[in-house]
Amino acid sequence: MEISAKNQIRGKVKNIQHGQSYSQIAIEQTDANGEETGSFIHAAIPVDIAKKMELGKDTKVIAIFPAATVIVAKENT
Repeated sequence: MEISAKNQIRGKVKNIQHGQSYSQIAIEQTDANGEETGSFIHAAIPVDIAKKMELGKDTKVIAIFPAATVIVAKENT
């Protein structure tokens, strides 16, 4: 797979709950060596897609964030 988006975080699915329309997925981030970091990303994707991808516990995935939707903020000190 090749993709142009640079905002990518590798991880493993730790929990998935299927609802009527969307599946709630908890992804634990992994470092460059594939070790779990304890940081989580949560996502909601359509149930049919989650099932088609055969997502389950410990499935390796990549969370991709299109740059157009990333907002960076800095607190004033």
